[in-house]
Amino acid sequence: MSHQGRTNQLLYQAMLLLEQPAGDDEHADARRRALEEGGLSMLEMALESVIREIAHTCRWPSMHWRSVLNEPPARVAEIELLRELMGQPESWLARLLVLLDRLHDEGGAAQLRRHDNMIVSSQSEPLSRELARCLDDFRTLLPRLRETSYEW
Repeated sequence: MSHQGRTNQLLYQAMLLLEQPAGDDEHADARRRALEEGGLSMLEMALESVIREIAHTCRWPSMHWRSVLNEPPARVAEIELLRELMGQPESWLARLLVLLDRLHDEGGAAQLRRHDNMIVSSQSEPLSRELARCLDDFRTLLPRLRETSYEW
């Protein structure tokens, strides 16, 4: 499978996970959290994969994807675009990176849902909806991230 094919596959799998219903039985909340964190993991793998696509085109040595974003071996428009998005707190990439940090923390990214007998101090958007927006924005940006590889 090509680098591009793998990225596309991972984005599709993330979409499938995020669209799955959690159900309404006693395991629904655990299932929802598993689907959300699974989707988030797939988005992380897709981000890593698209960075590998760019690195492969540039013939860079193998590096962890976060290292490439933090200190790229050379300035490349596609990576610079991602770095710019990282610096915008409201961007899909900045939000995704925060969620990925939470995912790798002991608390995880998906939160327990409140029970009806608990008082809620703030209503936050469901993680699955936020991830779906990140996925849509990622997929929208993907052709721009692949422009250089098409030129080669």
